[in-house]
Amino acid sequence: MQLRLKLILLAALPVAVALLCMGLMVRHQSLALAKDERQLVESAYLHSKETELRHYVELARTAIQRIADIEGLGESERQRRAIQAVSQMRFGDDGYFFLYDQRGNLLVHPEEMAVPNLDLCDPNEGSGQAPAQLLLDAAHAGGGLVRYAWTKPSSQITVPKLGYVLTIPPWDWVVGTGLYLDDVDQTLSRIDERAQRNIAATQQRLFLIAAACMVLIAAAGVMLNLKDHRISNAKLQRLAQRVVHSQEEERARVARDLHDGVVQVLVSSKFLLETAQLQHAYQEASSARSPDHGKALDQGLERLNEALVEIRRVSHGLRPALLDDLGLPAALALLCEQMTQGQELEVGFHQTGDVRPIPTTHATALYRVAQEAVKNAGTHANACTVLVTLEYRPHALTLQVHDNGGGFDVQRILADGTSGIGLRNMRERLDALNGHFHIQSDRSGTRIIATLPLMQGAEDDARAPHSQFDSSYAPA
Repeated sequence: MQLRLKLILLAALPVAVALLCMGLMVRHQSLALAKDERQLVESAYLHSKETELRHYVELARTAIQRIADIEGLGESERQRRAIQAVSQMRFGDDGYFFLYDQRGNLLVHPEEMAVPNLDLCDPNEGSGQAPAQLLLDAAHAGGGLVRYAWTKPSSQITVPKLGYVLTIPPWDWVVGTGLYLDDVDQTLSRIDERAQRNIAATQQRLFLIAAACMVLIAAAGVMLNLKDHRISNAKLQRLAQRVVHSQEEERARVARDLHDGVVQVLVSSKFLLETAQLQHAYQEASSARSPDHGKALDQGLERLNEALVEIRRVSHGLRPALLDDLGLPAALALLCEQMTQGQELEVGFHQTGDVRPIPTTHATALYRVAQEAVKNAGTHANACTVLVTLEYRPHALTLQVHDNGGGFDVQRILADGTSGIGLRNMRERLDALNGHFHIQSDRSGTRIIATLPLMQGAEDDARAPHSQFDSSYAPA
C-alpha cells in the first residue's frame, strides 16, 4: 500500500469512527431524552386530568349537597331532584356522572342522560360488576382515583378510563365521573413518533457530515498528490538538466585535459622521435656521428614519461585506483598531495579512529565530497590552507574539510538555482546514503561536515582495503 493511501486512511478512519460514535451517542441521548419527555408529559397530563376530575366530582357533590339541604321538601323529592341533576350534568362529548345508593345500586339510568351508546357500570350486570365494585370500594375508603377499562360512547371501543368517586354524607350515596385516557396514549404516541423523526433526521445529518468529511479528505489527498507530483516532476527535470550539464562539464574537462596535456606531450614526443629517426638515417648515410641524436631520444623518452604522468592524473581525476586498492584514507592523502603540488594551496590530511572496512559507496561519496570541497576552496574561496579530517567512529564515518578562505553566504548559494551545483551534488550524494551534510561558512573560513552511518561490523561490498594507512600522514 502506498504511503499516500496510508495517510489518507489514517486521516479518514478516525473521522469515521468519531462520527459513528457521535451518531450512537446522539441516538442514545435522544432516546433517553424522548423517554424522559414522555414520562414527564404523561405525569403532567394525568395530574391535570386527576385535578380536573376532582373538581368535577367536588362540583357534583356540592350540587347534591345543596339539594339535600333544601327545607320544605320530602326526602324522596330531594333525592329525585338530586338524581335528575346528576343525570343532566355533562362535560364534553364523553363526559358524564354516575350515582350509586348506599346498597350499591345504580341510581342514574343511561336513557335519562341523553348520551348515545352510553353504558354505565351497573353492579347488576356481568360486565359492570367488577368496575362498579372498584368504584364503591374506593368511595367507602374515603374516595379517590380508580383505573379501569370501559367502553367509550363515541367510539364504542374499550379504552383505559380514570375515574374519581366521593360519598355524599346525608344519604351515603357515591357520586363520581371519569375521563377516557386514549387521548393521552395518542399524545404520547405522537411524542414518540416525533422523537423518532428527530433521531432519524439527526442521523442523516451526521451521515451527510461524514460523507462530506470523507470527500474533503479524499479531495485534499488528491490535490496534495497532484501538487507533489508536479513538484516531483519539476525536481526530476531540474535534476536531469543538472546531470546532463554535469556530464557535459566532465566531458569538457576530460577533453580539455587530454587536449592540453596528453595530446601536446604526445605530439612533442612524436616530433622528437621523428627528428631522432631522421638523424639516425642521416648518420647511416654519411657515416657521421651527430651529437644531437642521443639528446633527441632522451627528450622523446622524457616527453613520453610526462604523457604517462598526465594520463595517470586524468585517470585519477575520473576514478582513483588507490581508492579501491588501499582504501579511503590513502586516496584522500594522495588527493591532498596532488592538490598541493604545483599550487599555492597547502592541503593537509589527518585521520583519527581505527580504520576498518567500509562500503565502496561510502568511500566513493566521501572522496568526491573531499575532491569537490578542496577544489572549491582553491578556486572560489581563495584559501591558503585546507585541512581534510577523516574520523572513524563506532557507528559513523565523518569527513571534515576546513579552509581559511573568505567564506560565502550559504543560504543564498543554495537558494540560487544557477549556482552551488557542487554543494547540491555533495548533499544529494549523502542523502542517497542516509547521511548528513552540513556547511558552516563565515569570513574566517568554511567548514564542510559530511557524516555517513555505519553498521556495526559492516564490510565493503566490493573489496576491503588491503592495508592500514598512517593517520599522521600530511604532505609537506
